[in-house]
Amino acid sequence: MPYPPHKPYTDLTGFDWSRTLARRLIPVADMLRDLRTKFGMRPWEVHVVRVKWTGGARGVGAAYKVAEHTILPTPRVVDLNSLQEIVRQVGLDEVGVVLLDEISGRYTERQLLGWHEDGTPPDLDEQVWYEVAFPLPGNTAFEVRRFFPASAPHYSSGKFEWSLRLDRAHPDRSRTEVR
Repeated sequence: MPYPPHKPYTDLTGFDWSRTLARRLIPVADMLRDLRTKFGMRPWEVHVVRVKWTGGARGVGAAYKVAEHTILPTPRVVDLNSLQEIVRQVGLDEVGVVLLDEISGRYTERQLLGWHEDGTPPDLDEQVWYEVAFPLPGNTAFEVRRFFPASAPHYSSGKFEWSLRLDRAHPDRSRTEVR
């Protein structure tokens, strides 16, 4: 059975995504998302942190920060109520998974995974995590919770946004540590 005659459909080979209406509307969506922060409806900061370990491998030696990027406009942190405190031998421990969504479509998947600016993945002695900083009353300190990506970032072109599941991790940054 022969194929129907060729129609003038869009061929994605060599297609320039930067020129689509969806890509051009990302700044508008970002301005609308930022209004929620200005109105006080998103009183937290989200950071992607990349650290290097002095021992030459992840988790070996002491970690020191090599890069930190604040995700702007402020994304939505969904369902912090899913975090639960459980009793362990060492005391209370908070566990669970949250969803980070409404992340600007101007980011790339590699940026959200904490890769180097040249597009290469973290080195074997580097580690990437997310920190969500919640201001405490009086704006003098932050409650900082650490998370690891629990999924690959997902891009929704119809919403001009990325989403990412985050798994609770430890240890957290100290409340009094300078940000």
